[in-house]
Amino acid sequence: MLERRAIRRLMREKRRRRAGAIIAMHREGVREGGPDDRGYWALVHDLECAPLTTNLAQLREIGVEMPDPLVLDDRELTRALDEVIRGLAVIDVYLLRTDHLDDRGLYVLLRDRILRETIRDVPAGCGSREWIDVAGGSDRETFLAWYAEDFDREEARDEGEVVPERRPFKSDRDRTLPRPKDGDVFCEHV
Repeated sequence: MLERRAIRRLMREKRRRRAGAIIAMHREGVREGGPDDRGYWALVHDLECAPLTTNLAQLREIGVEMPDPLVLDDRELTRALDEVIRGLAVIDVYLLRTDHLDDRGLYVLLRDRILRETIRDVPAGCGSREWIDVAGGSDRETFLAWYAEDFDREEARDEGEVVPERRPFKSDRDRTLPRPKDGDVFCEHV
């Protein structure tokens, strides 16, 4: 990972470009009869106009690479996964519900699928945070097998879902994952 100052410079430059784009959108929008609310235009920018990227590309920008897991032994892979998790926190991306996967399984899922998804490039320190629920989304079976409370499992069963048997966690990682601190403006994890 790049040193703190280099990451801070990178994020400061990205925030400067973002602010310029938002100011221009605000001016143009007001001129065309849109709302005179800079917060509105910041949302429009971040959700619709910010450049497209991936979390994998964002990690590379701050010096975090994800080598092929086949060339890493278990110890190297665990260190690489830790660097990825810390790097994600630096760019305001946080993981949820990862304990159903061992280190190699999580690393492969992140590298080969999740971190390759297209997202908007909103720089760290803008008040926007991305949360990746590794057991959420369309993988309902994973949620029900590992994370669902008894009430959720009963409700799913009552609604006709096939509820898998409870499965033991493969890791105890979630309790130590980085989390934003109240009042964080930028990269306290660097």
